[in-house]
Amino acid sequence: MSLPLTPVVKARRISLIRVFSLTASAIMTLFLLLCWLIYTSLLDFKAMFNDVAVHSLPDIVISSQLYGQSSRLLEATEQLSKSNSEVAKRLAEERISQYLHYLKGISQKRFQNEFIDLQLHNISLEIGEFSTLIKQKLLINQQLKEKESAINKLHTMALALEPQLQTDIQIMANYQWSLQLSRTVTSVNRSLNMDRLQEVRQLFRQFNTDVVLLREYAKRGEHQNQKLKLTNNLAQLILQDEGLLPLKILQLRIDGRVIGRENFVHNLIQDFARLLEFSAIETEQKVTKQLAKTINRTTTETTLIGLVLAGAIVLLVAMILFIQKHVIIRLQSLNNLVKSKINGDEISAKIRGNDEITDLANTFNLFSQTIEEQQVKLEHMSLSDGLTGIANRRSLDIRLLHDIELSIRKKSHVAILLMDIDCFKLYNDNYGHAAGDECLKIIATCIKSALKRSSDFVARYGGEEFVCVLPDTNLAGAKDIAMDIMRSVEEAKVLHHYSTVTDYITLSTGIAVSGPDLVLLPDKLLDKADKALYVAKDNGKNQFCSEQ
Repeated sequence: MSLPLTPVVKARRISLIRVFSLTASAIMTLFLLLCWLIYTSLLDFKAMFNDVAVHSLPDIVISSQLYGQSSRLLEATEQLSKSNSEVAKRLAEERISQYLHYLKGISQKRFQNEFIDLQLHNISLEIGEFSTLIKQKLLINQQLKEKESAINKLHTMALALEPQLQTDIQIMANYQWSLQLSRTVTSVNRSLNMDRLQEVRQLFRQFNTDVVLLREYAKRGEHQNQKLKLTNNLAQLILQDEGLLPLKILQLRIDGRVIGRENFVHNLIQDFARLLEFSAIETEQKVTKQLAKTINRTTTETTLIGLVLAGAIVLLVAMILFIQKHVIIRLQSLNNLVKSKINGDEISAKIRGNDEITDLANTFNLFSQTIEEQQVKLEHMSLSDGLTGIANRRSLDIRLLHDIELSIRKKSHVAILLMDIDCFKLYNDNYGHAAGDECLKIIATCIKSALKRSSDFVARYGGEEFVCVLPDTNLAGAKDIAMDIMRSVEEAKVLHHYSTVTDYITLSTGIAVSGPDLVLLPDKLLDKADKALYVAKDNGKNQFCSEQ
């Protein structure tokens, strides 16, 4: 444990508040003096700046605003190109309309430049064409989703046709058709993610061959008419003029046109922005020339201000050195001591003086000691159950997430047991809540005694429910441990004459396992164990069950 800060050495007290007050007063006096000198100098600038403010600056500001609006217009067109719904498209179009309206209004009011007006008109026309392409794109995407949904529904209907056949020949005939249909549907779903036209066309030709095979397989086995009908429906959904594959080809073509139109619109907007930037540069050059004429007149006044400022700097440097020596260095020392204390290092140092800093050091020493004591108490209270003494729900969440992440890295299993005391409400109602609390303590002890490994973990999940986390444990191992816990509870022989199972307290347990073949996050794993627990309850209680 780190050592407390050494008590400060007593010395004549120098109040830092008084020192800072005097320093602030001196700085304020110098500041007011400089303000007066600068004010007299600024009167000479007034006439020149008045001209700049009335004529030049508004042009610069408006040019900057238009340039900014052009950038936002560019962002809005990008938003329009990325629209994946009609709502997003309308929002992007509204933004574009607002920006264009603003640009046209300011341009006509301030610049009265026909070339700029023509540029804005061309941008508006091109964006209209671009919006039409986006609308076609969204429509085709919607049609593709509908086709995909219809194909998947047809696939589900096809799978439902598989009967309980009596001969191997019938099984093979129906299996060939179902397998070929599944392959075809899988290829269809894969085609939706293709972004090359040549690949889609090649898949188009392959689907024609698949349909021929499906029709041949449909004539074998049972339900020939139904299979043939489903095959024809699938062919229509995929290959007809408005089928999925022609729509996919049309989608890729429109995507290409959208990209081309988007690049063209971006280039128009960028050209317009460069034109505005050039206009702003011209105005800035005009203002620069006006400022250069005024600089010569202010040389004498600037020299006077410089002399006063030099005197002020000398005084400020003296004040800074004082603050550096008597405040900053000592605060840095205190800061280092605080950091060392936080890191748990053993520290022993003296902060000399008799002022507010030494008071702060003593206060921190007392505060840190109090915090350390409270932290130990709070850590224990936050991670354990006040009744049973085992881990609580918060500790369970931390441990379960850790063990699942560890099992993913190790490619191992982690199992949980979700246990519930059978008929515990009847126990509380008839024996009293004090006896119920004692029963919970006994059950917690039984569970802990049944867990043989130090890596196994038990927590109170809430009410009469407990959870065991079993790392490196598969389903078979989890069942063995569940059996050990049930034996331990049985040997405790806690009387429960009101139970619907036996005359003693019993447990029902739900088992769930996360492994390399099926990784489950904490919520899913607990949900799976909860479902298994309900199965155990429904099957008569006093048993364990695993959710498949």
